[in-house]
Amino acid sequence: MRPVYKRIINVAAVVMLLAACVLLVFHKPAREQLESRISSELITEAGKNFSGVYYDFGIFNITRGRNVKTAVTETFIGGAGGIISVNEGFGHYLADVVLWLPALAGGAQVTVSLTICAVLAGLFLSVFLALGKISKNPVISGLCGAYIFFFRGSPLLMQLFFIYYGLPVINPALTINNKFFAAFVAFTLNTGAYCAEIIRAAIQSIDKGQFEASRVLGLTYGQTMRIIIIPQSIRRLLPPVANEFIMILKDASLVSIIALADLTHVTRSISSSASNVMVYIPAMIIYLIITAFFSAIFTNLEKRFSIYQ
Repeated sequence: MRPVYKRIINVAAVVMLLAACVLLVFHKPAREQLESRISSELITEAGKNFSGVYYDFGIFNITRGRNVKTAVTETFIGGAGGIISVNEGFGHYLADVVLWLPALAGGAQVTVSLTICAVLAGLFLSVFLALGKISKNPVISGLCGAYIFFFRGSPLLMQLFFIYYGLPVINPALTINNKFFAAFVAFTLNTGAYCAEIIRAAIQSIDKGQFEASRVLGLTYGQTMRIIIIPQSIRRLLPPVANEFIMILKDASLVSIIALADLTHVTRSISSSASNVMVYIPAMIIYLIITAFFSAIFTNLEKRFSIYQ
């Protein structure tokens, strides 16, 4: 089949899919229709203990009425002009997953935001730490080496506890009330230490003859690093940096200890309130999706920088 025909078929498939989605959006039942399916008996028996939720997901909507005291629920899904009851079996679990998704998505956003911010800030810090450790100045080299040893040698959980709970004890002015910022500081300091060793190893893996050649050409130390050494080092440090990113992504679950609403904390809260441990299944799937997405990005970056190998 010719490429032009393949493109036409692909475009036609996308157009048909979009048209089908538009039809589903306009043919789903109204909120009032959906909520009216909840039995009056449940509402009456629950009284003040009645809890109702409603979500509109575009092509379908879902509502649930629940007696908080007895945990009796009625769940209805609307779509394609019809309404179905899902109060038992696998359909009930899928309805649970759909209702959990908004909260899980919010937790995943916190997890990803913390990971990206901490890794980027940690990489920026690690460049100076790496250059400081390989510096010929013994004071600078010693201070950077001590920093790296401390943050790599002590558990991240203890560092997080100390920054959030310990600093205010030392001096109230050091109190960090924002949980996200406290976690960001702890993860940045920890990531900076690990990435510093990665960058140091990548720089020192470059042949020393290139340093000598740059001196002959009259390049300064900064120019040598920026133009010659660092571009070659990027390809070598990408795989370990990618591993560090994935490790931080998973270690971000530690912030649930200080009650930051990340994916793990939200999952635990749902499991406790709904008395259903099956919420951990979609939570783990979300972690896998996020990990796969960023792994693909790093793989693509490795291919792009392979020109320096």
